Amino acid sequence: MGTSKRAIAALVACALMATGCFGYNRSAKGWSYVGDTILLLGGGGLIAADLATKDKECMETTLVKCEYKPPISGVLVVGAVLAAAGLFGYMFNATRPNVKTSR
Repeated sequence: MGTSKRAIAALVACALMATGCFGYNRSAKGWSYVGDTILLLGGGGLIAADLATKDKECMETTLVKCEYKPPISGVLVVGAVLAAAGLFGYMFNATRPNVKTSR
């Protein structure tokens, strides 16, 4: 799977999970913690995969010209955003009061 495909998959996962990571009662909070955990693990996995699959440094010679590769890739940024969203969801759910619903 190419770098751009992983970034697109992570962005789609972030967009789908971002709406369901905040709970309003005890049951919803339990499931939102599951969603936050998935965000956090997915972000950590993307960061680890990006750092583990870096290409070797190019040694420029007179015959070979090295192309510029930025130190921070898009996959690393998406992984950091996913992990930050998971951490924010944990903090938001822990400090949000439960809403009492009547049935």
